Amino acid sequence: MTAQGTITIVPSVHFSPTHRRRVRSTIRETEPDVVAVELDDQRYDRLEERSGRSPLELARELPPATAAAYTVLQAVQRTVVRLYGLDPGQTDMEAAVETAAELDIDVALIDDPIAETLSALADRVGPELLPKLFARTQRMGPDRQAKQLELLTTSFEEITSGEDVQPAIEQMRLLLPELTEIMIDRRDRSMGRRLHALRREGCDVVAVVGAGHHLGIKRTLEDLEARDRDADPLASAETEFREFDADATVPIRSPARSVTRIPID
Repeated sequence: MTAQGTITIVPSVHFSPTHRRRVRSTIRETEPDVVAVELDDQRYDRLEERSGRSPLELARELPPATAAAYTVLQAVQRTVVRLYGLDPGQTDMEAAVETAAELDIDVALIDDPIAETLSALADRVGPELLPKLFARTQRMGPDRQAKQLELLTTSFEEITSGEDVQPAIEQMRLLLPELTEIMIDRRDRSMGRRLHALRREGCDVVAVVGAGHHLGIKRTLEDLEARDRDADPLASAETEFREFDADATVPIRSPARSVTRIPID
């Protein structure tokens, strides 16, 4: 703990062995007070040995539209990572939790609840989305499409910052703004607020997040830090805390040493 906490962000590609090694080495070298991960309570519980529920069992607990969105996203994710020759059963989040357990460090769960994200996604995604996507793609023209494809082929091993995946994020924002707001922007703001709450408590944090969230979280942290600097010194601590944000409450867990492979969410 320090008077003013610190945050070390480790931008990662979830299924890359290179990034798993980077996550482990950063946590071991930094020895933070807390390791923050891009998980919520539900996904974290499924990571631990005592929770053996399958993705199908999770889907059964969700409303039909939300369950459908969850199932589709999971199938797409599995297909993509296997096309790249990666192991969809081992992730950077698993490496982060295991390393935290090894060093007896608590884990902070900074992501939004998966059910909320999928519910919002189900509300925004309908049968009209595919025609919209086709029309937006056609408006790009062949030259721009070729340029975007070139930008998207960055080797995973070369990704060290959010800057490296920003072309892919901007491509998604152009073609699927409905999904980008829910899957990227909203979660960036939430994770940034929770990290800021930890920093305000004086915690030194290593935060392991997908590279696509790096820049958005960084912007949120900068905005919140600037707001703290500009805050009215005469305002009461109670008023300041209430205005800070109720959803900045951060679940903290003490990880078990024995964990299963993290489920794909």
